Amino acid sequence: MKLKGPIITLGVGLVMAGVIYTLNVDLSNDVARNNTAASAAASGAASDSPSALSSASPSAPSSPAVVGDGSGPAGQQGTQTYAGSVKSGVASLAIVVNKGKAIAYVCDGKSAEAWLEGTMANGQIDLKGPKGSLKGSYGNGVASGSVTAGGKTWEFAIKPAAPPSGLYRSATALRSRLDASWVVLPDGTQVGVDSTGGTAKPAPAFDINARTVTVDGTVITIESSTPAA
Repeated sequence: MKLKGPIITLGVGLVMAGVIYTLNVDLSNDVARNNTAASAAASGAASDSPSALSSASPSAPSSPAVVGDGSGPAGQQGTQTYAGSVKSGVASLAIVVNKGKAIAYVCDGKSAEAWLEGTMANGQIDLKGPKGSLKGSYGNGVASGSVTAGGKTWEFAIKPAAPPSGLYRSATALRSRLDASWVVLPDGTQVGVDSTGGTAKPAPAFDINARTVTVDGTVITIESSTPAA
């Protein structure tokens, strides 16, 4: 009978230990659940933050490039030059346009020539001069139409050309010594007429880099021609 006290005491101790263990397990589970919930809330807040939204959102589309040829409202990118031979190949033509204003020179490299000026805008070209005229259109990288000089008319279709292609003429102050004009073609060929003294003849070749030519021992300056802004 004396053993009942220790046995009861031992049983009570075991029950209390079980209760304490159960409470510890429940408390650990609660802490784990609370930590998981806090982590999820923090992740949600981070994804809603401005920096997270900024990095996830698509970038704004870039502005479309302006496409034009310098001769109309869509192409105010400075001076544009067209140069080439007429369709028959017997004459050369260059047109220089800046903000809708254009000048042109056409010549056969012998005697027929004409300086022309006017407008080149909204897809149309209309140029005139004392010795000729030019009417045409432009678009998709081609200027085409018909040009008249010295009583001759030629059809043309020419494309934009990079420098040094273009129009050139001897300097104003020196035209008593050399009154010549040239078209420089995309392949570097110079086609021009010299009208010094009133008699037309082929113009001498000039140094395209130095922009000079020597005539009778005198160095003549050559100027590129562009429309007035």
